[in-house]
Amino acid sequence: MSTGDANKGIDSSPKAQDLPEKLLEASKTLAKRLDEDSGRRKAIPIRKSFVRVEKGADTPPPLAELVKRGGRGGGVIVKLYLALVWRCSGGDFDTDISARTWANLLGLEDPNIKGARRIAKAIKILEECKLISVSPRRGEPSVITLLDESGDKSPYDLPSTSYATKKLRRDIYFKVPTTLWTEGFIQRMSAPAMTMLLILLAEQSGDVSPGESDGKEVWWSTERFPQQYFVSPSMRSRGTKDLRDLNLLYVQRASVAPPGNNRTFARERVRNVYRLQNQALVFMDEKSSTGKSAPKTSPKKGHTKKRSSPLEQTLRAWKEAGEGAQSSS
Repeated sequence: MSTGDANKGIDSSPKAQDLPEKLLEASKTLAKRLDEDSGRRKAIPIRKSFVRVEKGADTPPPLAELVKRGGRGGGVIVKLYLALVWRCSGGDFDTDISARTWANLLGLEDPNIKGARRIAKAIKILEECKLISVSPRRGEPSVITLLDESGDKSPYDLPSTSYATKKLRRDIYFKVPTTLWTEGFIQRMSAPAMTMLLILLAEQSGDVSPGESDGKEVWWSTERFPQQYFVSPSMRSRGTKDLRDLNLLYVQRASVAPPGNNRTFARERVRNVYRLQNQALVFMDEKSSTGKSAPKTSPKKGHTKKRSSPLEQTLRAWKEAGEGAQSSS
């Protein structure tokens, strides 16, 4: 399949100035609650196999496949998957949060009806791409369980934990800063912007020290980029432009020698060099990067009621308010 076929339906979702303030504020509130629920982890771990393939592969990575399958709504699918990893990777790798809540988190219009339908469609595509498994329940939200980011239907495990114990290339990962959610950047991104953000985060994160990210400069040859990512030139151009408009990416023209060529008079080529900046940088290591989980504490004697998390408190408040308080209507 050509890169052009993989990107026929470029997302035309609202840009930053077009997302209604009411929807954005509701989304940011929920994102902050989810962030508080995640404890000290301030970044979402994603295996690089989600965004790129090994040399010589003839099938697109899951990211390119989701954008292709989603067409104009490809950005919603990618954002939902990122949110699912954020929510599930810190516990038992599953969740039963309702579709309307995910719609609110993504800042979708009419979250209770139209937004919830878009989420349901996105969940179906994620299941078909073998990134999640879904267990329906009568009268209640389905239970969604994460699978490995590669789409090979393997059970999910934290990439930091797996890499620390096995040192396998398949577990090399990068991190997505949660500030991009809590400050409303991801909610406003187009599918091309989301695609290029994840690709840039994956590229600037080293393979020797997985997960580390320092905002280093990134550049590609015109041959290598489509072979690894199955992304068309038009999507690459649109995505980098949108990231620059959000002040998350710095681009400059620079002379770049061929990789591995240290000769003084080696042929140089002028290329675009990319560097993520501001909220797109990971400033804090996620707590699980050492492969250790936080110690569990036993409840004090006489206390049997479990304290609600910030996210659970927000969801309960919304339910009591008729679950429609955040609707755009």
